[in-house]
Amino acid sequence: MVKMTKLWLFLNVLFSIAWPEGWAEKVLGTETEEFDFDGLPGAQHEFKIEVGAGREECFYQKIVAGGKLHISFEVLRGGDGNLALFLLKMDGPAYDILQKTDQVARGGFQYGPFEQTGPYAICLDNSMSRMASKLVYVFLVTYVEEEWSRYRQEIEDVELTVSNFSASIQTVQESVKETLVHQAQSRMHIIKDWYLITGNNTYIQRWSICQCIVVMMCSGIQVYFVRRLFRGTNVTPTSKPRA
Repeated sequence: MVKMTKLWLFLNVLFSIAWPEGWAEKVLGTETEEFDFDGLPGAQHEFKIEVGAGREECFYQKIVAGGKLHISFEVLRGGDGNLALFLLKMDGPAYDILQKTDQVARGGFQYGPFEQTGPYAICLDNSMSRMASKLVYVFLVTYVEEEWSRYRQEIEDVELTVSNFSASIQTVQESVKETLVHQAQSRMHIIKDWYLITGNNTYIQRWSICQCIVVMMCSGIQVYFVRRLFRGTNVTPTSKPRA
């Protein structure tokens, strides 16, 4: 029962993949519009059905030769919560029971491959409950092994392509990140060089001005003392003209 539940969940997840609507059913490579297969290699149906007290509800599914059937059900509410499931092969007014379950609250089975193409009846038996109806959730999948293997291979190829694309995108992203880091480092070096050049320019300007002032002061002092050295007087110390 645990394995059957895991298989049901696995198939349900796979068939829930978003595929374009309106695709024709493919049975052994041949397209047909009889069933809504959603582009998958088989039919998938899930629904709720009310099975009246002491009654048996049947529905029919066409299955091709070589196909397989997986069906699961669960009683959601009503009575003791137990129900039986039958798979019948319709052969005129008669029918053959191909597979069945006991009266259980949750169950299912897998059957196939089918030998003949045709409609098969799937019946929910509530005849053991005379007083209470039951609400039942049903999930069934029919598929062809060859088409399913091909579909699975296509999915694996798509996943491989996506993985390669993701790896390429990651490589590009890392390269872009390294480029941004290099640009940031270059920008910081440029700012550092600009501050260094500006500081050196200011230092040279101020030092040059100071040196110019010193040179001008030295020149003035030299001129003053040279002129004082060669300066002569035309009078004597007693204020008399020199001869």
